[in-house]
Amino acid sequence: MFLLNPGQSLDLGDRKISAFRPPVYDSPATTGLSDGSTGTCFTSDCFGAPMASAELTAVEDVREVPHDDLVAGQRLWATVDSPWVSGVDRRAFATSLEPLRRLDPPVVLCTHLPAARGAAGALLDTPQSAPDAGPFVGPDRAALEALLAEMEPAQR
Repeated sequence: MFLLNPGQSLDLGDRKISAFRPPVYDSPATTGLSDGSTGTCFTSDCFGAPMASAELTAVEDVREVPHDDLVAGQRLWATVDSPWVSGVDRRAFATSLEPLRRLDPPVVLCTHLPAARGAAGALLDTPQSAPDAGPFVGPDRAALEALLAEMEPAQR
């Protein structure tokens, strides 16, 4: 095991792995990694999104996910997984996206999203608007009861 903090790198001989802080994260220990040889970025759960259907969970590339579904899912993910994002200074947050935007990785691998080839710019556009989405408000007791009522077997 080799621990890397954002700003540090590890020379592996044929490539250098650099650590960075993803712009959206749920833990202060969350670290992204960039492969200097291929340009591939591992962004932890920064760009996560729940998929709108079971079929979409199996796609090979994020470009197969309908744009509106992806944006809605990413905004939901950002506000649930990183609730602090709704209270940040918008300019400062946009600035935090710039290092990854400049890196422009050809492939982005995220823990909760299909692989993204050639889509880094589009992926970054959604988190940039996440502070405008407002804070996540979870379901209340009435919503839970309605959901449970839907699950009850039909009466004969």
